[in-house]
Amino acid sequence: MKKAFILSATLLLSIAANSQTLCVNKGDVSYAIPASQAGEMLFSDGTTLTINGKSYMLSDLTNITIDDGNVSDNTVAVTYGGSSAKVVISGNLAPYVTAEVTGAHVKVFAAPTLEQQVAYTLSGVSSNGSFYMEGSYGMELVLNNLSLANPDSAAINIQNGKMIAITLADGTTNSLSDGMTHVSDNGSDGHSAAFYVDGHSSWSGIGMLSITGNVKHGFSGDEYVLLTPNLGTITVNQAVGDGFHINQYFKQQGGTLNITCTGDGIDVGKKKTDKEENGKLFIEGGTLTVTTTGNATKALKCESDMLVSGGVVTATTTGSAIYDSSESDISSNAGAKCDGTFTMSGGTMSLTSTGDGGKGINSTGAVTISGGNLTVVTTGNVFTYGADDTKPQAIKSDGNIVLSGGTILSCASSDSGNPFKTDFSVYTNGATLMGIGNKAVTPVSTSTCKYKKYSGVKVSGGSTLSYDGVSFTIPSVYNNSSAKVIVSSPSM
Repeated sequence: MKKAFILSATLLLSIAANSQTLCVNKGDVSYAIPASQAGEMLFSDGTTLTINGKSYMLSDLTNITIDDGNVSDNTVAVTYGGSSAKVVISGNLAPYVTAEVTGAHVKVFAAPTLEQQVAYTLSGVSSNGSFYMEGSYGMELVLNNLSLANPDSAAINIQNGKMIAITLADGTTNSLSDGMTHVSDNGSDGHSAAFYVDGHSSWSGIGMLSITGNVKHGFSGDEYVLLTPNLGTITVNQAVGDGFHINQYFKQQGGTLNITCTGDGIDVGKKKTDKEENGKLFIEGGTLTVTTTGNATKALKCESDMLVSGGVVTATTTGSAIYDSSESDISSNAGAKCDGTFTMSGGTMSLTSTGDGGKGINSTGAVTISGGNLTVVTTGNVFTYGADDTKPQAIKSDGNIVLSGGTILSCASSDSGNPFKTDFSVYTNGATLMGIGNKAVTPVSTSTCKYKKYSGVKVSGGSTLSYDGVSFTIPSVYNNSSAKVIVSSPSM
């Protein structure tokens, strides 16, 4: 019977127009082979059918059909429907790509011999599904109106190690969430994120994606992340850990990224590489909004330099500092924390820390601001642990603070806060600035712009404070009944 069916299919293809497609179906997985590619189909031993270099065991096949569909080369389509999923693999990939489907959990494997980019398109809805992909060549991942929740692990797990071009299909709405119903005693079966990529990723497409990290991070990537100018909106609406946890570097050139989490907003670690960008965080365009609520968390964190040259950034941390027993030190929350230099040359940035001992900017290197609009606010109290304490500073640097351009409003807590804190030098070299806090700031005499200082100033949130041609509207969360104020501008 099977032999007769296959011979009938062969005959039909021989007379079909090139637009027709042979579909070899193995349960929920189909290989879609255009008539023009089918060629000679070999039927041997009554058990095996070979088409276009791939052999199929007849006992594994559900059926073989012919339709008028048109499947593009180098594509894999996964469609979720509740408790099930269907996978369609283009015929030219048949010798290289295999798939396994269990309910709505899909695993796709690309052979090491595959040396061309494949576009994987995911669509549909499942509250108990996932997508796992394993390969060794660059790929495109298209999210096309996908709603995918995995109650037991990551929603999407890409084990590739190469360039992953993530596309949010224009005009679509997508969502991902993870879970875990069982954790081993040693945690070995845990996972790190709702959306995980082993590789570097480039994001584009004017769609929307929401991510919920119920176990740890929202998104985690083993290498760099690039958000391109042609990007819609990504929202991490909840993450128990970090919103975006990545290695190598993070660069935002466009799009809108919203993060709410109890860990760090964006955490950039280093990899073992000699690349110049390693450990850095770049904001060049787009809109970035981060709210962290955990203790000792950072809205933006990187193990090297942080560079802001464009875009709009709003970051708020609400948790307190803590005593970190593993480091035998106090760890503060911060709007922006970098183990390197902080440089701002453009864009708009607003950083607010309301927790005890918090920092607006906390840099182990120099802070250099030459352009853009920067507002930094801390409102918490001094955090004390035993004989140690940490103060709620607005801009803190372990190097020089050079203010040479742009517009800067720095408001430090009335409880021992300093608007520009450093054990080195503060330079007023051309920025229009107002620094408000409990501590006085004295720039070095070699600064190129004059400055003036005032004390005993009552500062109320929402009011406008003006001195020497410099005026700022004070953020609503900030109040200080007896502040010390410093102002400077090129016109003074």
